[in-house]
Amino acid sequence: MDNSKTTSIMTVFDSEEVAANGSALSDAIDVGQNGGSFSVQVALTGDGTMKLEWLGSLDGQNFLVPNGASEIVTGFTKTSGPGSDGKHIYSFSPSLVKALKLKISETGGLDSITGTVTLAVQ
Repeated sequence: MDNSKTTSIMTVFDSEEVAANGSALSDAIDVGQNGGSFSVQVALTGDGTMKLEWLGSLDGQNFLVPNGASEIVTGFTKTSGPGSDGKHIYSFSPSLVKALKLKISETGGLDSITGTVTLAVQ
């Protein structure tokens, strides 16, 4: 077994309230020394609908949606997830970047959401 890989786990959004049609952007997360396995654990409350996406940067200054990138999750609500409780884990595969940011958006247009997002990188 290869024990040389380490996993970094961090809370990116902690009960982040996002207004209807609003969004929140995380601080930059340096992923330059980490490998290619990424996942997020999402917990959502509120009556709105969430989209979670990632933006990447090669220079650590300009964060963009890379060509061919897809959202981590769309249409997520407080009753989504395997337990219908607004909680789930998603893996995603970002392009090779120096740093990334996560962006949480309310897309339903009528109600706010409150989201907690924890990121794991290996």
